[in-house]
Amino acid sequence: MHTDGQQDEVIEAEVTSDATEEESIDIPVSSDDQATALLSLEELIKNHIEAIDKLKIELKSQREMFEDSFNSNPTYREHDEKVKEVTKAKNAVRQEIAKQPSVAMLAQKIKDMRFDMNEKSKTLSDLLQDYTEQTGATSIETRDGKVLEIVRTSKLVRRSS
Repeated sequence: MHTDGQQDEVIEAEVTSDATEEESIDIPVSSDDQATALLSLEELIKNHIEAIDKLKIELKSQREMFEDSFNSNPTYREHDEKVKEVTKAKNAVRQEIAKQPSVAMLAQKIKDMRFDMNEKSKTLSDLLQDYTEQTGATSIETRDGKVLEIVRTSKLVRRSS
């Protein structure tokens, strides 16, 4: 988190492997080969980061042109203004209802439950990571017999300079 009002940008990528432990083959590799492979992997990662950044810029441009197509139409703008007025009125009524004690209690209960669920999900993630490291397993069976696959997710977060 930044205190200067900036927000970290998160780039998500899912790490998966189709090979099982039995299928993976350990081939002795020299440290030069490992270094070359690591540099190659790092270069691929950097290429993908740059490609994603370029796509983001192009996507923003295309999205702006798309939105401009609607905003330049007078009929669309007129209807959009009407929708904004109705939405404003609806939100005012919603705020009044939310002030009622019974509704405010429900809102707080929902907020608390979401927080608890988020905390339990974080703990589950840590537990699954420990389980995978200790057992090498990539799935787990629930009490009701369902087999769930354990999937790791990696993220890049840009540091502010």
